[in-house]
Amino acid sequence: MTKGILGIIICPMFDDNLVYSLSKDGEKKNVTVINNENNGSLISKLEKFGIEYNTIEWSDVLVRRYNPSRDEFNILILAINLGLHSKPKELKSKVEELAKDMAPAVDAFGFYLGMCGNYGWDIPAWSESILGKKGTMFYDAHGNLCDDCVGAAIGGGPRYLELQKAYTGHFYLFPAMATNFDDFMNADQADSLATQASLTDEMRAELGIDPDKDGYLRWLLRLGEYKNVLKIDTGIGDREKFDEKVNEVAKRMALGVVTAEDGWATLQPTDDIYNRCKALLPQ
Repeated sequence: MTKGILGIIICPMFDDNLVYSLSKDGEKKNVTVINNENNGSLISKLEKFGIEYNTIEWSDVLVRRYNPSRDEFNILILAINLGLHSKPKELKSKVEELAKDMAPAVDAFGFYLGMCGNYGWDIPAWSESILGKKGTMFYDAHGNLCDDCVGAAIGGGPRYLELQKAYTGHFYLFPAMATNFDDFMNADQADSLATQASLTDEMRAELGIDPDKDGYLRWLLRLGEYKNVLKIDTGIGDREKFDEKVNEVAKRMALGVVTAEDGWATLQPTDDIYNRCKALLPQ
């Protein structure tokens, strides 16, 4: 029987992974989600899959009002802003700040996020060294850190390079990417809007940039000679919504749809991170 408190800091891109593992785990557990503006998709998925949970305010965690029995298996979840993926330095500082604040309330950490541009950022090693709390994140089958959410979906960096060779000129979409597409892309909206605001109608016409909200991104994809969306089916998440969103994104971006061959997607990093999380707590 697992005991203690597992703290999870999660990017919404990994909601599907965590909910899949929670629903698969038959052990009794007390799931608590910290209230903030980033947990909407997580809560909707917990409810969809019938996973019981409670909520708590972050301020209550900070002043130590979160005091569940350590003789039971408890999971405390804090969702971060999806937009941080486009700001590596800010992502790193924010996650480390949140972990420091959360550390007194938990016994170990599960970091459900990628490095997203912070190459070599070993968050579990940092956590154990600085906070004195063991942690884990997504690793491939050889023990290498997965750089981002695509790497976690296909099994690591080396596989990422193989995928790029096999499917050159494809825009990758796995379930969480498809269903969070606008939130993911809007992370760079400020810079994109500033660039677009500098373009006159004559410049747009000359460059072939359509005036609608997706016109600039479609133009960038054409410059990169992207031809298709690559649908990477991980087997988790909202199946019906995945198909619908892939087709919607492909239509908006004027791309075709190609389904990745069987064997590219893997749940190895997903299964491993959850199993390691539990192993960090007393049994």
